[in-house]
Amino acid sequence: MRPVRVYYNKVGKLKYISHLDINRVMLRMIRKAHINVWFTEGFNQHPYINFALPLSLGFESTSEAVDMRINDDMTDDEILKRLSEVAPEGMKITSVCEPVKKFSEIAFADFAITIRGDLSDKLNEFLAKPEILVDKKTKKGGVKQIDLKEKIVKYNVSKANGNTRLDITLPAGTQENINPNLILNAFCDDLSVESIIRTTIYDSEMKIFA
Repeated sequence: MRPVRVYYNKVGKLKYISHLDINRVMLRMIRKAHINVWFTEGFNQHPYINFALPLSLGFESTSEAVDMRINDDMTDDEILKRLSEVAPEGMKITSVCEPVKKFSEIAFADFAITIRGDLSDKLNEFLAKPEILVDKKTKKGGVKQIDLKEKIVKYNVSKANGNTRLDITLPAGTQENINPNLILNAFCDDLSVESIIRTTIYDSEMKIFA
């Protein structure tokens, strides 16, 4: 048995598929691809797969990852080929490799956000504020006020074909996770957002996660 990490894109119509449904899709793909994955032990045995970061509904991503354990000597290239053949529209298997770091080491993520219309000047002015206070739900169901400004690692606002493009790096992981919608809603509660794409994930040292 050996560990395997599968990287894939989730784009297009798949952005409307929940994390739970993506889990089911991946399990069906594994069965259809005849990949001999390790099953958990105990009364309710099931194929072991573990996803890196749940993706919010409506988001796309070019940096998704899922871990599994393989019982035979199937190569990474063969796993990539088989999964690619059964992947649904909007999912592209980009690579298969041996895991290097644990998913718990993920700490930050890049997002590419496209907003309809040219709001670049107003958005730059908003993000230049000394503080951006918002209410954020806690894991226990409560609400606390946080300053989003101190959570932003870096950002860049640009114009793109008459629209506004925001590239931003935010905390993402088990320790802290900042949804970019918090920033967009604080900026304007009736924005017309064309797309939000998670493009890259990093560890705590801002090195690309692998």
